[in-house]
Amino acid sequence: MSLAARASAFAALALLIGVGTVYAPVPTFTALAVLFALSLWAFASSRQPSLAGPKIVVETKIEPCTTAVTRLVSGYLLVFWIGLIVPLLAYSPRGPSSIGVSEGSLSNQVLISSFGLVGALFLPAAIRRLDRAVQWLVALWILYLGWAAVSLIWSTYPLLTFRSLAGLVLVSVGCFGLGVGFYGSLPNGRDLFLRHVFWASVLSALVILLPLPFRFGQYNLLDPSQRLDIGGNFPVYVTQPVVAALLALVATSILGVRRWLKRDWFWVAFLVLPLLALKSRGPVLFGMLALGIFYLFYKTSIRDRVLQAGALFMIAIGTYIYYSENVLGTIFGPLVPYLTRGNVESTQNLTGRIPLWEVLIEQVWQHPWLGEGFAAFWNPFNIMLITGDPLGLASAHNGYLDAVLNTGVVGLTILLAFCLGTLTVALRRARRGDPLGWLVFLFMVFYLLLNLTTSLTQEYFTPPFVMILVTLGLMASGPAPDPATSPRAPESAP
Repeated sequence: MSLAARASAFAALALLIGVGTVYAPVPTFTALAVLFALSLWAFASSRQPSLAGPKIVVETKIEPCTTAVTRLVSGYLLVFWIGLIVPLLAYSPRGPSSIGVSEGSLSNQVLISSFGLVGALFLPAAIRRLDRAVQWLVALWILYLGWAAVSLIWSTYPLLTFRSLAGLVLVSVGCFGLGVGFYGSLPNGRDLFLRHVFWASVLSALVILLPLPFRFGQYNLLDPSQRLDIGGNFPVYVTQPVVAALLALVATSILGVRRWLKRDWFWVAFLVLPLLALKSRGPVLFGMLALGIFYLFYKTSIRDRVLQAGALFMIAIGTYIYYSENVLGTIFGPLVPYLTRGNVESTQNLTGRIPLWEVLIEQVWQHPWLGEGFAAFWNPFNIMLITGDPLGLASAHNGYLDAVLNTGVVGLTILLAFCLGTLTVALRRARRGDPLGWLVFLFMVFYLLLNLTTSLTQEYFTPPFVMILVTLGLMASGPAPDPATSPRAPESAP
């Protein structure tokens, strides 16, 4: 085709687009968006592997290493997790709950103690295997534990501080011991850990799904205003591990650690079902944001940046056109009741979080630097003062605000230093070709986002942070692998 013919074709196309934008903006933009998306897809698919990139051995697959110790620890972890989630099977009505109720029960204290003791068995080996690049992160975490211990001196409720501190120390020992000393000592330790995470999330999903058919008379799940409003700490033992497992399932496929299999679609649908039944919004939203941030940091080539910029540009233009033509209201209008659980006004103030934060910010100035002691702020006196109910919910619904209330600005600074240091070390390891670094980065971003509307910093056992400590320990069990010999399993089940 001659140059004149091409110019005439483009001019005619531009004229049609201009006329269509004026008289029929929605169909015109939709057609353009489809063509643009196909062009971006073709552009991204045409990339050639970089000669400077890591050479991946496609056929290399690490054979499972099963020993008596592996079987015993795996069996213990199975019993441990079942012990934590079994109480949710009762589907008891939601009532007053707090950290003290959920974590202070005798059964949970026994389980947490056993977790710490099992991890302590591997701690000597973990100390010997600890990589120097991660030692300063361990020192930061020990400093945070030390600050929490020192806060016993001025704690307004020493019993709460001591109990929570003891639990956090046990969980820390268990995570580092198992991460470095157990998983890190196995040739297939990384694969085994991810399998444990996956099957733990499956068990958590079953806790919600198995009794559900017998409760259809009590819950109308198609009603936007209804959800499984059951008691127990289901956000910790169901929602968070399920979302974390979904993130790991998708991220490992993006990283090339495992191939996406057809059965993975079944597992995604299976894990999404309890989230729909519980109508969990925050963890799902923050999980999607964390995955997006991970994608932006991982995909950094010129082609990827063009793809990302083009997609963002089309989304921005499309949002403006659809909003101005009231198309968004027509398309998403039926979904609003489900996204707001039938209460738009409550959703606008984040289900009461904003008024609560306004009250708690005034409390921060009582002890801004030192706080009231680790996990000591939500004592019976303060619960009664703030909620008017001695058995009210003891949570700020914001991990950073809770950290300032309990450990002061000093404690929050140490905690954030550990989190940001972990992100730095994880990115450095990831850039050297260690895919586990990307997983640590993803889990930490998810944890930091989740703390915007959930208080996890003062709870001593939360699956996202446990996964961070274990994966950090697993990553610290040795130096970063040589990118030129990093294996990729051609077939790896969840």
